[in-house]
Amino acid sequence: MMESKYAQTSVIGFQRTVLFLSLGVVILPVFSLYSLGYLLKRNGWGDGWRRWIMTPLTFAFAVINTLHNWTVCTVLFAELPREFMTTARLKRLKNSPDISKRELADLMGGFLDSQDAGHY
Repeated sequence: MMESKYAQTSVIGFQRTVLFLSLGVVILPVFSLYSLGYLLKRNGWGDGWRRWIMTPLTFAFAVINTLHNWTVCTVLFAELPREFMTTARLKRLKNSPDISKRELADLMGGFLDSQDAGHY
């Protein structure tokens, strides 16, 4: 069997899909901040005097990301968190025996990789 690099979204299931789309209002700011952070990093904002701007943004994002993992991902994956950051949970779940959790993790992780190759 050939392994696909894309999530099989058809196996995520109706309930989890509705939850994902309903929580989009909360997911959007987290993934937007993630994208902004890596855009700034790619453009040299982690160096020199610009680091003074990136450091508080990075800290704020870490707090927001942890809250996202502990709330939104807890609802989406119907399990209590074992990790602080969303990426750590997604990496663990990409090997889950529950195919719907695995594919949702792959869908969300695919976005992370689109911004920072190899992140997920």
